[in-house]
Amino acid sequence: MKKKLLIACAFLIGLCVSAQSSLNHMPKEALQKGYSNMIVSTNPNSNSSSLVPNNIWYDDCSDISTWTITNSSTLGVQWAVEYNPAAIPSADVSPIASATAANGYMFVNSDADGGTTDNDGTTISTEFTNATPIDLTNYPNVQLTFEHCFRWWQDTRAVRVSPDNGVTWVEIDEITNNQGYTYANQSSDNPHMSTYDISSVAGGQSEVLVQFYYNDNDYWAWFWAVDDIAISELPDNFIVSSEETFGGWWIGYQTVGGLGQDYTFNPLSQASANPYAFESVIRNGGIGTQSATMHANVSGAGSFSTTSNPLTLASGEQDTVAGTSTFTPSSTGLYNIEMWAVADSAGLGNVITYSDTSNKMSMVTDYIYGKDNGTNDGGYWRLNRVFPNPGGFEVSSSYDIYADATLYSVDVNIADWSIPGAEVYIALYEEDISGGNPIPLAQSDNYEITSSDLGNWVNIPFLTPQNLFASTPTYRIAIGANIHPTDTVGVNVSDPGDYYSAQGLNDKDGILSDDGSVGWYTISDIPMLRMNFDPSTAVSISEVKQNIFNVYPNPTLGVFSLELNVNKSYDISIFNSLGQKVYNNVVNSTSMLIDLEKLESGVYTIELQNSDIVYTERIIIE
Repeated sequence: MKKKLLIACAFLIGLCVSAQSSLNHMPKEALQKGYSNMIVSTNPNSNSSSLVPNNIWYDDCSDISTWTITNSSTLGVQWAVEYNPAAIPSADVSPIASATAANGYMFVNSDADGGTTDNDGTTISTEFTNATPIDLTNYPNVQLTFEHCFRWWQDTRAVRVSPDNGVTWVEIDEITNNQGYTYANQSSDNPHMSTYDISSVAGGQSEVLVQFYYNDNDYWAWFWAVDDIAISELPDNFIVSSEETFGGWWIGYQTVGGLGQDYTFNPLSQASANPYAFESVIRNGGIGTQSATMHANVSGAGSFSTTSNPLTLASGEQDTVAGTSTFTPSSTGLYNIEMWAVADSAGLGNVITYSDTSNKMSMVTDYIYGKDNGTNDGGYWRLNRVFPNPGGFEVSSSYDIYADATLYSVDVNIADWSIPGAEVYIALYEEDISGGNPIPLAQSDNYEITSSDLGNWVNIPFLTPQNLFASTPTYRIAIGANIHPTDTVGVNVSDPGDYYSAQGLNDKDGILSDDGSVGWYTISDIPMLRMNFDPSTAVSISEVKQNIFNVYPNPTLGVFSLELNVNKSYDISIFNSLGQKVYNNVVNSTSMLIDLEKLESGVYTIELQNSDIVYTERIIIE
């Protein structure tokens, strides 16, 4: 059930090997929530002449009679008009937010109708096609647009166009298939606006058909919702900006290293060592050749502006651009970032066009390092479960380190449905630059959730401060829980989520795979999980415990020393992640050598107990 991470642009694979090459796609059964689209607004300075012309043909998907439904499903499920926007089964894209969702949209739902068993011979395979051919005889340059949302799990989605009433078909785009997806995440944004230049297929043709194909490939897959389908003329001049980033993902990574993630909360030490690099993808959506330039503007705690070098684009052509200069914040505070594209109609007269403006923000801080926007969007990740198999998870997020730092604690936003008394812990990993799984470095003591923690931020310290080095240069922080009789605790996720970031889930008990194997998976949500470099957060009861006993080395290959700072007798017990006791003894001296070489690699809990109190410590066996 695990598929290796697929990135739309092949050149990115080498870039992200340090943090994502070992992470697999998340199985469908592990519900994730919280992805939404980028905030976009119209450029206030625009006097654009790039308005999309009136539609030649349009269907709001409210009337099934305007479509021909075909169905080769062995399960008998097919496309239908759905009038409830909240029928979308995945919380990260529900309800569908298309322009006319309230009056209906086309919908096929494998999640509800595909059963719960993969490869059981009950395939869903269905298409919907406009019932009346579209006459485009007088329109040589045309584009197809539609709004949609989906979540992927092994299912295929494709868009097809026929110029001759179905005699021949051309596949315009295979959006997903059973191997992966070409979009940024398993979940689309909501809605996603897709635009295709179909002039070469449909331009000037008199009997044009548009078809949407869905196949769940005999998996318990997700769904596809499509709405507001239109064909219009290509405008003479139209420029589109997308995939905006100030983290240097597209080009800057070649010079600055790391993943170039967009950090919404960025310690001044890191921001100073890694200046903001502004990049985007610019597409010529018009007929005429255009000379395009990316613009970036910073305001708030500091001011800055930059542009890219001009880029000449033929019709339908796109390319990646970067600002000619970078920005280094000089003080803490909120920095607002606007990015857009400007183009002139090269060779066609002086017609200036503007894209929409993408609005981002980055809070430069003293100590906090984060990628969330500070607001829970209603989604969450469970940290343990009982069905279909019991076990615990770790939800994680990677962080680039550009200047040496000391990590004292992690801030976590706890889901409001969590049960007081549930226990969580935080963990630190080093990314394996060779492409293996993250390497465990440290783990906190258990933290017990209280009623005041629900829906709020919680600070959880490490037992000892953790030194992070720019030479590494990427680490991963995680929050986890162990097996419990009920699903008791979760971590909230935040809007936005984007694929410049590297999030993951550690299935440490192997409950998601078919064969019970443990493994790491990618997730597209942004967990509300932040590094905290504030030395004051190191003050906790865990420090008191450290004055009682200590273990070293930690991590260990299996043999380690236990040192007591008091001369008392204690019962010592060691438990695995399942809560099973794997070792017990009595310590009557100030030091003791313990051999656990025969145990499997993992995280173990050491309990020291006498009549007064119980002390605990975590140890990692590599």
